[in-house]
Amino acid sequence: DMRNVVANRPTIEAGLAVLDAGGDFADGVIAFDGQWLGGETFVSFDRKAVKLVEGQGTPTLLIE
Repeated sequence: DMRNVVANRPTIEAGLAVLDAGGDFADGVIAFDGQWLGGETFVSFDRKAVKLVEGQGTPTLLIE
């Protein structure tokens, strides 16, 4: 029964875009929702995630 399922299509599409680029779905979701909630920079320890998210035009910060 799918009547109780709610999904945010733009968030899902952002996750799938990062997944299609070779990254993790969750990183795309986190980056998109972070911006939607007012975040200005995607921050991560994950070098690959930072590179992929940055490639989509989002400001990033790699924590080393």
